[in-house]
Amino acid sequence: MMTPAVSRRRFLEGVLGMLAASQLSGFSAPPPPPADAFRFAFVTDLHLMQGGALHSAQGIAMCLQAVENLNPRPDFILCGGDLVNDAREMTVVDAGAEYDLFLKTWHDNTGLPAYWTFGNHDLTATSLADPPVNDPRYCKGLFKQRLGLSKLFYSFNHKGWHFVVLDDIALMPDKSYEGLLFDDELAFLRADLQAHGAKPTILVTHIPLFSALPFSIALAQATGFHVKTPKNLVCTNADTAINDLSGHNIRAVLCGHLHRYEENTIHGVPFYNSGAVCGNYWTGPMFGCPEGYGVVDVGANGSVKFDYRTYGWKA
Repeated sequence: MMTPAVSRRRFLEGVLGMLAASQLSGFSAPPPPPADAFRFAFVTDLHLMQGGALHSAQGIAMCLQAVENLNPRPDFILCGGDLVNDAREMTVVDAGAEYDLFLKTWHDNTGLPAYWTFGNHDLTATSLADPPVNDPRYCKGLFKQRLGLSKLFYSFNHKGWHFVVLDDIALMPDKSYEGLLFDDELAFLRADLQAHGAKPTILVTHIPLFSALPFSIALAQATGFHVKTPKNLVCTNADTAINDLSGHNIRAVLCGHLHRYEENTIHGVPFYNSGAVCGNYWTGPMFGCPEGYGVVDVGANGSVKFDYRTYGWKA
């Protein structure tokens, strides 16, 4: 039997999640056209620590090996962002060394194709007292350079399915970040969905478009609990993006960032916020959510099954 505290938390999250969802414009997916069934892995929030500290490189390797050993083997890995942990506080040169270590660890342990999402920890040199704003590798440039990306929002097709990867990390004047989808990528999203509207589609962001967590924190505060509200939990203009999904064949939305597994269904579409490869930054589980990754099986009928799995890591 659940404890009263756990029951209360789940009840509050559920009630507030429904209340929040009721404020969003509804959309329902049309019947999907023919598409193949296949598997891919959703691997997010790896947080390679500086120089591989806390055995983080070994942990990332162990996770990738678990992905490689899946049966059936995934067709590709979709990475949800936050590859390295400390790039914001590093010089461009030092951050480059971290990305090199990350990519060596990655390619030493998996040969699967990968698609990359930008995370807030992937910002480079943005927290320095004198940030090198004229260096093309500054901010998001190093990530794009190392991973061979011309843009951080893009789409691709695989076996009759359509995938849209968005960048919702905005650098603020005070050097903090905010979850925000930019005008040009919202325009891209609308045009892309219009062009591929018949295909079953999966949308990916780093910062969630929706989570029950902020609402449960707010209600806890209102009922007398002393809980500090973290900033930047969800994308600030997510309602615009969600409204743009109306009338299209959206089968799932995948996100990371919160380091805890959460599933919310908004008008029939599942929003999966995955737990983190690093758990609580390689010190153990994050609020009970262990280190892990997502195994996503999609069906020819447009179905999506998201299975969050641990990989045996012990901090």
